[in-house]
Amino acid sequence: MSEQMPSTHPEILAHAALLRQQEQIIVDEEQQHLLIFRLLDHYFALPGQYVREVLPAGDIIPVPGSSPFFLGVIPVRGEIASVLDLARLLEMLPTTIASTRKHSSRILIVQKEEKNTGMLVDAVEDIREFPKSAVQTQHSSLADHMQKFAHGELLFADHPTPLLDIDALFQHLQELCL
Repeated sequence: MSEQMPSTHPEILAHAALLRQQEQIIVDEEQQHLLIFRLLDHYFALPGQYVREVLPAGDIIPVPGSSPFFLGVIPVRGEIASVLDLARLLEMLPTTIASTRKHSSRILIVQKEEKNTGMLVDAVEDIREFPKSAVQTQHSSLADHMQKFAHGELLFADHPTPLLDIDALFQHLQELCL
């Protein structure tokens, strides 16, 4: 049996509103491109627009007299990029030792204001789009000292995953190196 059509103006408007509501079950949500990586036993995310490329963690050339937050430099397509000890910057451990690198270790080349900086990570887990609503502004799993480096947190593979704030990271690095 077919549904009886409304006959009065208010009934027609109410029926039309109901139909529109039923059609809006699927809502297109703005997506954000994120790179998920692992550092020690923790997962982190970076906004994809800052990651220029992902490289295998090859030889890093130490630079005498540089900040302890830098592991050294690497050549990248005819240019030199510094490599940041991200674990140390995030106060996760005192230093990253070259011998602790794994086969899965990668250097993320992050571009900020025309400058490229490498970040040593243990592994890249995924690169994909997430709905903006997947990132919560509450930092339930973050240690207090790390909260200043995160825009928010999302759940990836059942792990709370902080979305790192590149501006906050580089600001902190600049303050430490002065």
